[in-house]
Amino acid sequence: MSEYARITVTLTQPVAAGRNARADFRQETHNHVPGSVLRGALAAAWIRRRGRDIARSPEFVETFEGTGSFGPLHSEGSLPVPLSVKKHKYASSDGCGSEWDAAYGERATTCEACGDPLVFSKGQPRGRVPLEHRTMVALSPKGVALDGQLFSQSTLKEETSLSGWLHGPATHAVFCDDEPIRTLSLGSRRSLRGSVTVHVDTEATPAPIECVGEDIILRLASPAVFCDDFGFPMDRPDLVELSEVLGVAALEVTDAWTRWGEVGGWHAASGLPKPVERAVAAGSTYRVHFAEAPSLESRRALATRGIGLRRREGFGALYVAPPRPEAHA
Repeated sequence: MSEYARITVTLTQPVAAGRNARADFRQETHNHVPGSVLRGALAAAWIRRRGRDIARSPEFVETFEGTGSFGPLHSEGSLPVPLSVKKHKYASSDGCGSEWDAAYGERATTCEACGDPLVFSKGQPRGRVPLEHRTMVALSPKGVALDGQLFSQSTLKEETSLSGWLHGPATHAVFCDDEPIRTLSLGSRRSLRGSVTVHVDTEATPAPIECVGEDIILRLASPAVFCDDFGFPMDRPDLVELSEVLGVAALEVTDAWTRWGEVGGWHAASGLPKPVERAVAAGSTYRVHFAEAPSLESRRALATRGIGLRRREGFGALYVAPPRPEAHA
């Protein structure tokens, strides 16, 4: 099997992947499927097919707890605008350039065409992601509405397609007993929703990480967890890790556009919350200088592997920015 595989899911029911727990009656959802949700759904599919004892097998441990990466599943519109990108502060008029990227050395502060001010992205989605909202009420065993249990939940709409990458041992997760997994249940309340169809392409070729001279540009598609030699969180990737993966000495991070955030979650198998720790937000961007330009194949591998810690939970996933309009000075 290839070192990486492209996985695409199409929603046949609405999917809710909860985020930002709130004290009021509204429950929000991610505008994509995080890698941790995909990993959990695939592990659950293995257990349903082969019984709970499979979870203690070396095969299961290597696939779901090993060095592989479960990337998030994004639509074209849900990918974050890189933090290095400047866009119009207000709605742009026809004929104005759409964005300026400081990672390429573009330092404009106002639009050349209309004179409007430009501001750095905050990692917002690149496009509009279709969501639906449904208000429900919790019922007692007798079917009576419970007081104070009215809530509204957001879900990704059915027929939405999302794609991402698996890397290393994680590529085995989409095959159980040598049979491909063709359907999954994602997110919460899976007895009522969350059904998706699955398509896996083991022949797909990922776009290589961007390379400009001896520099590469890293853009995060999901939050990333980095730490220093003492275990404290930091907002820069590990140069030693990058050197080992790319086979070329990484010399320094010459520029970085980052925001801090926090990550946590829920471990369904144990029924316990995951630890909450600081992480660099999705959309954060780095320009890293190397002793020489890394090879094309190593940059393809890095694009699917990701960077940092907890990659098997979907953290540290990378993406390559779509082709841009004519560059700006």
